[in-house]
Amino acid sequence: MGWTFPWASSFGGEFNFDFGVGFTEEQQRKRDVTYNFSRGNLSSRANDINAKEAVAEGAAKIAASTGTDWGTYSREAPGMSAFVLEDGVIYHTYSAYARGLDVLWSQYQWLDRAPKGRNEQDFWIRRHDEYDHE
Repeated sequence: MGWTFPWASSFGGEFNFDFGVGFTEEQQRKRDVTYNFSRGNLSSRANDINAKEAVAEGAAKIAASTGTDWGTYSREAPGMSAFVLEDGVIYHTYSAYARGLDVLWSQYQWLDRAPKGRNEQDFWIRRHDEYDHE
């Protein structure tokens, strides 16, 4: 994205597992995943079969756009935690998951207020360098 400020990442450590946003392949197979205070399977929470198929198709497209399959892609889920270091002690002050993160992605706040909301149709997720430039 061209940003120049330093980022901190939990990649490669145990943090994502400790805070419930990282899952093992075994947990996925057993559907033994707890995310956002809900237990089960992350791939689809839809109730009817047509909705489940649509969700699965969209999920597969999202994963493929990053060069992987849905199982691998979904071993990490969105989450945000905030901490403060005070007098040499680290305090965990906040966590948010799933749609609780939308406020951090400010463009969604604008789109949600548009006449048709996000107007999501088909596969709509693209990164800034993947749009056609005409």
